[in-house]
Amino acid sequence: MSTHYFIGIRIPQKIAEKIGQARDSWELSTHKRLTPPGDMHITLVFIGEDRYGELGEIVERLRQIDQAPFRLQLDGVKTFGNPETPRIVYAALADSPGLMELQQAVEQQLWPLQLSTDPKPFVPHITLASRWKGGELAGNWQLEELEFEVDSFSLFEIHPRETPRYKEIQTYRLKGGA
Repeated sequence: MSTHYFIGIRIPQKIAEKIGQARDSWELSTHKRLTPPGDMHITLVFIGEDRYGELGEIVERLRQIDQAPFRLQLDGVKTFGNPETPRIVYAALADSPGLMELQQAVEQQLWPLQLSTDPKPFVPHITLASRWKGGELAGNWQLEELEFEVDSFSLFEIHPRETPRYKEIQTYRLKGGA
């Protein structure tokens, strides 16, 4: 199996632990995988495998991004897929111009490459549970309106059989911006 990559934002440990504690209190036995706090992140762009050997160029192109840090706030819990048998339960994020600018800047840097990035529209989220296995959903999911600063983003390598699954191979500090 080939190695896969994505570009994303790691959730600060204290915030991820609070999200994980809230999620664990919901007893989501309906899903096969609960995201450990150490793996919680926001995917900006999923790359998949590096078929054309462009990883070095990706690392360099992402260094060109010049953006100031910004804040994000959680905005409830939502799902992807059929609402009665959702594939994914996630923490939604309040609208953030800074996040949208960063995601677009990453896409713009990757556009000239031969990557097969995900064509679906960007929906900012933090996956809490995935892979529906059955059962009855208890849908009274509550999350604190937690807020945190984003001062970096990373290129991650995916290790599906390890914990943590997502390893940062390059981190980029946000410091500039207009």
